[in-house]
Amino acid sequence: MRYDLLVIGAGPAGWSAALQGSKLGLTVGVVEKGLMLGGACVRTGTLPSKALRHTVLELVNSRRAATLGVHATHLRPLAIQDLRGPRDHLVANHQQTIRSFFERNKIRVFTGSASFVAPDRVRVADRHGEEIIEASTVIIATGSRPRRPDSIPIDDHVIVDSDSLLELDRIPKSLAVLGSGVIGCEYATIFAALGTKVTVIDRREKILRFLDTDILDTLCHAMRSSGISLMHSEQISGVRVETQKHEHEGVVYLESGRTVRAERVLVAAGRETNTEALDLEKVGIQVDPGGLIKVADSYQTTCEKVYAVGDVIGFPALASTSMHQGRLSVLHAAGQPLPPTAELPMAIFTIPEISSVGLTEDQCREQGLPYEVGIARTKETPRGQIVRDEGMLKLIFRRDTRVVLGVHMIGVAASELIHIGMMLVHTGTTVDQILSAVFNYPTLSECYRIAALDGMNRL
Repeated sequence: MRYDLLVIGAGPAGWSAALQGSKLGLTVGVVEKGLMLGGACVRTGTLPSKALRHTVLELVNSRRAATLGVHATHLRPLAIQDLRGPRDHLVANHQQTIRSFFERNKIRVFTGSASFVAPDRVRVADRHGEEIIEASTVIIATGSRPRRPDSIPIDDHVIVDSDSLLELDRIPKSLAVLGSGVIGCEYATIFAALGTKVTVIDRREKILRFLDTDILDTLCHAMRSSGISLMHSEQISGVRVETQKHEHEGVVYLESGRTVRAERVLVAAGRETNTEALDLEKVGIQVDPGGLIKVADSYQTTCEKVYAVGDVIGFPALASTSMHQGRLSVLHAAGQPLPPTAELPMAIFTIPEISSVGLTEDQCREQGLPYEVGIARTKETPRGQIVRDEGMLKLIFRRDTRVVLGVHMIGVAASELIHIGMMLVHTGTTVDQILSAVFNYPTLSECYRIAALDGMNRL
């Protein structure tokens, strides 16, 4: 059995690669370890967490409705089942969507664990046996899973990772989050919005260090305003489950001598790649000390016939970028022209959400670029006042040419509004051109015009 293209993994990177291969007329096979398609993105990661976040925001909006005289006093207290229903519905629907895409495009799915026999031969094994599949090109898109440090006794009940957090038996009154990366911060803000007392603990001096400084400051202020305690520069000396009044709770001991107690503890210690079963060494595929697969700009590994995309190659490890990488890797393998390299947008679904594209101020300074900044604060716009948003949009542009270099946002719909900024950066648009455009009023989008005016006034 031989295919033009074999994709290992059916997450965002994998399904995008498989569909692109089919559109090019290639015969395509996909190997997926489990029966459920979509990878961690659909099962335990991106979509479940965003469905949870949306449900929580709906709750927050219903509380705000009281200021309009709408009181929902007849409603029962929120239960964990209320949070799971929308998530389970979304997961089931999207898995079926992926499966229908595969069937429509004649993509064969093999269920089992994959391992390399040769660069063009992959063994697929399950409890019923094994078979060898040959392919001209193989793409590794096996994704990642939560890292579970040996020093922390994760029991998936009191001490959980980002997968088992979604299966909590109740909404906790208190939650300690170990790690202030993207996942830790997203869940911290989601549970804080539910009324949970949240403490975020991290050994680093500040959270999400790759963000623009002004955006990060705004996020930290919002997190503290929602009751989240941020404990920076703290080393964890131990984590235990203890019993208090017949109830189990997590206890986090810090080297500073401080102790944090919480009903539940979320270990958000990053993620690790799902590559150990692939036998990469058999085909000479190199990985770095962190287990990430080394790839060229074309996503080709050190084995010419094999490509790797998505979480297995590291940052940014987002569903959006993984899908893009999957498509580009197939185009390269098929000898097709690749689109020009472009800045990719990033979104972090905290409450409030964050999104950015292009350069930050720090990067402009490092590169010696003459730049200026324009800022719009949504609370100073009519639409921002209507939706009660206190976010901001930051526009970074060159002083000499006035070309937009970066856009950074925090607030309502930031992950949607950033795509305007993406096109500004991609097309080399100037702030003068922004000012020649008319934006609907009142909207959040007009923050682009306000930020452009602010920036021009600084020149």
